[in-house]
Amino acid sequence: MCGRYGRDIPWPVLWKSLNLIRPVASEAPNMAPEWDIRPTTDQWIARRAEDGMELVRARWWLVPFWHRGGLKDFKLTTFNAKAETVATAQTFRESFKRRRCLVPASCWYEWTGFKGEKAKWQFTSRGDPWLCFAGIWDRAMIADVGDVQSFTIITQPASSPLNAYHDRAPVVVPREHWDTWLDTSADVGFLLGPESADGFHVEQAPV
Repeated sequence: MCGRYGRDIPWPVLWKSLNLIRPVASEAPNMAPEWDIRPTTDQWIARRAEDGMELVRARWWLVPFWHRGGLKDFKLTTFNAKAETVATAQTFRESFKRRRCLVPASCWYEWTGFKGEKAKWQFTSRGDPWLCFAGIWDRAMIADVGDVQSFTIITQPASSPLNAYHDRAPVVVPREHWDTWLDTSADVGFLLGPESADGFHVEQAPV
């Protein structure tokens, strides 16, 4: 799963690598490092717009477009979506079909052990100082807070040795396939297989 991640990516690097048109380079947003990113917080996602790529803030815990109650009335756990069912599950299928995004990150975390003796593990890319998770986003008009844009991170079965820490891992989109993931006419099934264990470095992190 992916229930916590970190991000420390300089704005100029992000702007150039993703070929962003919004925000413009002269209006750099606050990209201060965040090493303990949690569900329900507003985070940065990259997505296609009509005229190019944009970076926007969205809530990490997807609320589907069809939800019309209050924010706390939405009871489903949707900070992750399973690769095996994201194309067919009612909550995610329209977003998967029409609204894919990339979630920039430096690492993600998992915990092992029992309460009081837990170990925290940090996963980073072996070949790049940062990475992009596969995500989908949605927009809903929520009764008590108004317009809410939100996203989820897609997970898939973890292969060995990653499965020693958790049986699932976030889908990390290789840099050469960023455009493919965002192209909603493309077949992206090949990106949703077991996560490659060889692509990641694992080290213990302070709890």
